[in-house]
Amino acid sequence: MAKARYPLNQSPFYKLLGKAKLAATLGVDLRRLDRLLSPKSYHVWETEKGREIQQPIGWLAQVHKRISFLFARIDLPDYVFSQKGRSYADNARQHVGVHPLAKTDISKFYPSTTRHMVWDMFVTQFLCAEDVAGILADICCYKQQHLPTGSPLSGRIAFFAARPMFDDISKLAEEAGNKMTLYVDDVTVSGSQATKSFLSNVRRIIRRYGLKTKNAKSRTFASHASKMVTGVVVTGDKVALPNSRHKKIWSLKHEIRAASRRDRPKLLRALKGRESEARTVVNGTRGS
Repeated sequence: MAKARYPLNQSPFYKLLGKAKLAATLGVDLRRLDRLLSPKSYHVWETEKGREIQQPIGWLAQVHKRISFLFARIDLPDYVFSQKGRSYADNARQHVGVHPLAKTDISKFYPSTTRHMVWDMFVTQFLCAEDVAGILADICCYKQQHLPTGSPLSGRIAFFAARPMFDDISKLAEEAGNKMTLYVDDVTVSGSQATKSFLSNVRRIIRRYGLKTKNAKSRTFASHASKMVTGVVVTGDKVALPNSRHKKIWSLKHEIRAASRRDRPKLLRALKGRESEARTVVNGTRGS
C-alpha cells in the first residue's frame, strides 16, 4: 500500500527547532557529525561525457536515503511531473494540441543548488531554527557547497530550494493562459502565448534567482510543428517515440537474431523494456 502524502507543514522537518529532535528525525548522533561529513563519505567519478558524479556511500548514503524518503512524502504542486505515479511521457502528454510551445531547462541544476539555497529553504519554507537548517544543509550538500549529482535526495531538495522560482514561472504561464509543467529541470510551457517573448520572460525569472539556462536548450515551436518534450515527440494531438528510440528497438532485434544462447536472455529483457516504454509513450499504459 502506498504511503500517504501530506502537506509541507505536516513534514517532520517543519518547525524543527532543536538539535535533539533533528537527531531523532534522522537517526543520527550529532556528536559524530564530523565523520558523517567527511569527504570519504562520497564516491566521486566522471561519466564518459565528463560529468562528475558525487555519490554518498556508507552511513551518509543511509542518511540521504532517509531524508529523500521523508521529502518524497510531501505534496507537490500539480505542475510537477517528476514524481511517483507520473512519467516523462505524462509530462509530454500535457502539451498535446495545435498551439505554440516553449521550453528551457536549468543548467547544472544540482551543482547550482548551493548550500545557502538549501539552508534558506529549511529556514523560510520549513521554518527550521537557523542552526538546525545549517546542519541539514551541510548533510545534504557535497563538501558543504552544493547538492551532489548522485544522491537520491537531490531531485526533491533542488525542487523545494527553487520552488519560489518555479511557482513564479507557473503563475506567469497561468496569467498568460498557458500551461506549464516541470520535469526535474525541464520547464515546458504551451498555449497561444508560448512565444519567444514569453520564453525570454521565463529565462529572466530564472536568472533573477541566480540560476542559468542555455540558448541551445531554450526553444519555441510553432503551432503545427513537431515538438520534442522530455524525450517524446508531440505532434498535434498525438505523441510518439523519436526515431532514435525506434532505431534502438530495431537494432536490438537484429542483435538478438545474431546473439549466442548465453547473451540472448539479457538482450530479450532489454527489448521487452524498450517495447514496454514505447507502449507507455504511445498509449499511456505500461506493458506487462
